[in-house]
Amino acid sequence: MISEIDLLRADIPRLEQKFGAGNPFVGVLKVQLALLLKERKQQPRRGRYHRWLVNFKRLQIRKRNKYSDNSL
Repeated sequence: MISEIDLLRADIPRLEQKFGAGNPFVGVLKVQLALLLKERKQQPRRGRYHRWLVNFKRLQIRKRNKYSDNSL
């Protein structure tokens, strides 16, 4: 799946050629790309414990839904 970062990286050079590097719209897209890249770096990395916890909670929800469906 293509991310917004990938789309901006592809579109910004094309738009710079078409409208010029000083165009305000192109400038806004550059700032948006920079913010997205900064957010990506700041996201904490999730380890094995997080995956285990997510799977455990999913299992609990499935069990709860299974037992509530059987009571009908």
